[in-house]
Amino acid sequence: SMLRRDYTPYSFFDSNTSSNYGIMILNRSLDSVRNLLRKELWEKANIRACADGGSNILKNYSDEIHDNFIPDYISGDFDSINEATYEYYKTIPTIEFIKTLDQNATDFTKCVRVMLEKKSTLNDLLVFCSLGGRFDHTIGIIHSLYILNNHYPNLQIYLIAECDITFLLHANKLNRIHIQSIYNGNTCSLSPMSQSAHVETEGLRWNLCKTQELNFTKLVSSSNTYETKTTSHVDVQTDNDIIWTMTYICDNK
Repeated sequence: SMLRRDYTPYSFFDSNTSSNYGIMILNRSLDSVRNLLRKELWEKANIRACADGGSNILKNYSDEIHDNFIPDYISGDFDSINEATYEYYKTIPTIEFIKTLDQNATDFTKCVRVMLEKKSTLNDLLVFCSLGGRFDHTIGIIHSLYILNNHYPNLQIYLIAECDITFLLHANKLNRIHIQSIYNGNTCSLSPMSQSAHVETEGLRWNLCKTQELNFTKLVSSSNTYETKTTSHVDVQTDNDIIWTMTYICDNK
């Protein structure tokens, strides 16, 4: 039988019994942070970081809700961090500033590299980001997701964006996505971003069968939904890694 990989994206927000996860704040992620970043989630994380301009977002949010969110480190080339943010976090001795200069990698990729140097056995990483806004930023984040998966296959990365949670599903595994949660939205999709994929699913309203090829020139499964309101999970098998995205609901939306 095929190795199963379970995905529990809502477990962090529901009761948060998860341990051994990290949190990363990327630039332009204010809406995502407002929607789902709560103090308990932040405090229980094993490690917390901001990638460059993500520090402005965290500071904004802290001021907005009159609470203090202190990262373990801020990394990047520090070209997006504004002066007030920089000065403020500099006054807190526990925060490490790590300059990462490699021009061939994104701030996101470099920030993850630093995180795994510090916590090599991390299981999960919640990345607060924006997948709206500038299209090149969105593509950059998705590209980083593939790159990071190649480097760190054991790290489960969840992208937490304005409307949805996005992550990679792995080739030649039984990918089981657990969806029962007060946070689960109605829409999900499968996108063959890197190469075409033959995909078989169970638990969707419009299931895919292996004879159909998902490919950007032929078919992508956008705006799918779940079989019923009580469907507990979706199973996906694919011969190439693909991008899964699912909408969430929260008080702010």
